[in-house]
Amino acid sequence: MEHASLRRHYPHRYQGCDLTASHAFLRARGPLAFEANVTPIAPRRQPRETRKTRSSEHRTFRDDARAVTIRAWKRAPRRGARGPAARFGKGITSLTTAKATAQLAAGPGPRASWWLVAAGLFVLALAVVLAFAVVRSGGGRLADAPAPIVADGAELAAVQGTGRKDGQAFVLEAPGPEGIAVLTAKLAPFRAQDFSRVEWSIFSAQAPPELAVVWRTREHPKRNYTKRLRWLMSGAAPLELSAEDGWSGTITGVGLLVGPGLTMPLRVGTLRIASHSATVTAAEWLRQWTEPHPLRGYSVNFPFDAERAHDLPALTAVAGAEALAIGLYLLLARWRGWPRDRRVLWGVFVGGWLLLDLRWQANLWREARERGLRFAGKTTAEMHLAADDAALYQLIEKMKGALPATPSRVFLYCDNDNLCVRAAFMLYPQNVYRAFHWRRTLPAPEEMHAGDHVLLVYSRTLGYDPEHHAVVWSDGRTKPADEVLLEPGALLLRVR
Repeated sequence: MEHASLRRHYPHRYQGCDLTASHAFLRARGPLAFEANVTPIAPRRQPRETRKTRSSEHRTFRDDARAVTIRAWKRAPRRGARGPAARFGKGITSLTTAKATAQLAAGPGPRASWWLVAAGLFVLALAVVLAFAVVRSGGGRLADAPAPIVADGAELAAVQGTGRKDGQAFVLEAPGPEGIAVLTAKLAPFRAQDFSRVEWSIFSAQAPPELAVVWRTREHPKRNYTKRLRWLMSGAAPLELSAEDGWSGTITGVGLLVGPGLTMPLRVGTLRIASHSATVTAAEWLRQWTEPHPLRGYSVNFPFDAERAHDLPALTAVAGAEALAIGLYLLLARWRGWPRDRRVLWGVFVGGWLLLDLRWQANLWREARERGLRFAGKTTAEMHLAADDAALYQLIEKMKGALPATPSRVFLYCDNDNLCVRAAFMLYPQNVYRAFHWRRTLPAPEEMHAGDHVLLVYSRTLGYDPEHHAVVWSDGRTKPADEVLLEPGALLLRVR
């Protein structure tokens, strides 16, 4: 096909192009002569015996709209030729506007899958957080910490207040004349610098009054040092002691101080005094993270309330690891020029969330198995006796047996609302009025009629005068009543 016919059949494509000379093409201006700088390079001169009479060259250029492939067929220059022909060669030049078939190379970035990057960064960050926390809490010691000092509650002695031994525990029932109670443990003297953590296992139906650890040193035998304990829903939190608190020298005695206002029996399990080292800290954290968390009445709002007593709660560790992993990924992406992938960020966050949720699910399955072994196949009475409030059930059953078979009005007084709710449930089908002074208006003496019953369960709201056979209010008002049944922690009266 002649060049004139090309221009005639394709005027829109070859407008302004001279198809007869490759050198003139370089100066062309038209739709195909865009801003790209097209400058062919003259081929190197080859030996005559290896020189080819024809050569081809493909060049591909890109702009914002399309790709242009230039294919130039050239003749080898004659020997001794001069001018443009000697530099570029004469030949037939053809153009095409076909789209480029080669794809652009992928941008720089990590070659692994996004979820592998997220998992690797999270595991690395969690290991760094745990290692830093263990080394910091270990106090610079690896494994040379002495064994902890442990004393059972039965080994405690009541210096002030009254109580009794119950198996391996000690039950404090009433404070001393000054309104406080003091329990001491018989321990051999030890150096304070070797031990810095004091743990008390204390159980109570309601939050006890102020609790404090009290100790005495050999260097100051006439002085007592104290530091307050923090109460959690599940018990007393561990206490860290230092030289600033007076924990120095040689410790000769350790005890528990209970402030005024004790209204419920206080059960003291064990006293544990431990030291710090990297291995001991790691083992302690592993025990804390894997120990079961029994479901209580408050577990809906505080499922892992006991974690507040941990040195490093799992939630804090996972949150720190997620922040570190995300920050590390962003720094690496900026340093290496990677495109930021949101899936990696979400993968780190969801991975930490799933780790905590798996721990919660494992605790639920463990609790379901324990409850199945504990209550499956038993009657209602047997399940009550196997429950945590078996002592309360036995006490209420005694009081319920002294009540008439026909349901009557019972005014139930308790100093603890949760305890009052459970006792009222166990008293049904009696007509029970929960006289809890924080939420309800306490009944007046004139509102009680003959034949009504008054039941006091671990309560000091009302008093009873056995000499005058009368119920006594705090303001001095009275109501005649007779004693029906008296048990430790409960008193049943019948109104005259």
